[in-house]
Amino acid sequence: MRPRRVKNRLNSRQRLVVVLMDIALLTELTVCMYRGAADPETMAAQFMRLYIPMLLVTVIGARILLRRLRTPEPPEADVPDAAATAAETGGA
Repeated sequence: MRPRRVKNRLNSRQRLVVVLMDIALLTELTVCMYRGAADPETMAAQFMRLYIPMLLVTVIGARILLRRLRTPEPPEADVPDAAATAAETGGA
């Protein structure tokens, strides 16, 4: 499997997903800290019990959306790779 050659890393829809994911993660963090502060003795356990599942759902959902919103790549022409050509000809 050869690596993808990407000129522009994210299109505008993907950038929006990243911004919304960041906002969601900060909101989730704030809510979990607020809920955990109600009972200081069990704050760490309650925080972890609430935050980890929300974090996983948000990050996995964002990754799925980012993949679905990829811009289709044009078919790649059969242009020889510079490193492969140099290796075949013995040049550096």
